[in-house]
Amino acid sequence: MSGKTWIWIGERVIDKTILHYDQHARRYQSQYDSVAAADVHAEWVGVLERLQPGYALDVGAGSGRDAAWLDRIGWRVTAAEPSPALRELGRQRTGSTVQWCDARLPGLEGLAAPAREYDLILLSAVWMHLKPEHRPRAFARLDGILSRQGVLIITLRFGAPDPDRPMYAVSAQEVERLAHACGRSFHALSEGLAPDRLRRSEVRWQTVCVASEGWNPP
Repeated sequence: MSGKTWIWIGERVIDKTILHYDQHARRYQSQYDSVAAADVHAEWVGVLERLQPGYALDVGAGSGRDAAWLDRIGWRVTAAEPSPALRELGRQRTGSTVQWCDARLPGLEGLAAPAREYDLILLSAVWMHLKPEHRPRAFARLDGILSRQGVLIITLRFGAPDPDRPMYAVSAQEVERLAHACGRSFHALSEGLAPDRLRRSEVRWQTVCVASEGWNPP
């Protein structure tokens, strides 16, 4: 295991990224909550408006901002967050109406399965933390729990990596290849890269959507 990604605490090996989020949970909570979810996700709100609220999974749910937003508009939300501190802050925010669990990609072990497959899966600022060699397994796992008519939203981060939070290069083309391999359609929901909502000049974002074959974005 690489020392750049994992560290030892006593007899336990801990993911460096999760440990970083755990140690700085309140700072990230304040940062995330400084921008409304509907503003952060403006590029795919039109997609959301076309969907009938059902079961939603927020992967890497962080402070619970997005989970709470989806819950308010009628979705039955499961929030997966591997940082214990962020998960507790998120649970305090959403209350019992959102189901929280300790699960992370690529395998999402620990995910509490819903009564049926998810109709919406959101990966906001998560994909860049996955090593490229783990992404096919992660995508196959997501495909396996997404309903055939469901929608997967992924926000892709472009810009300088943060040494405290290991990040890896992303591309829309990679997600498109993975989508097609699973028999899904792929859609880039923005032309070019959008500016960062937290006003970090070195960071840009692109939102992509994976859905059933023949599905067209609004």
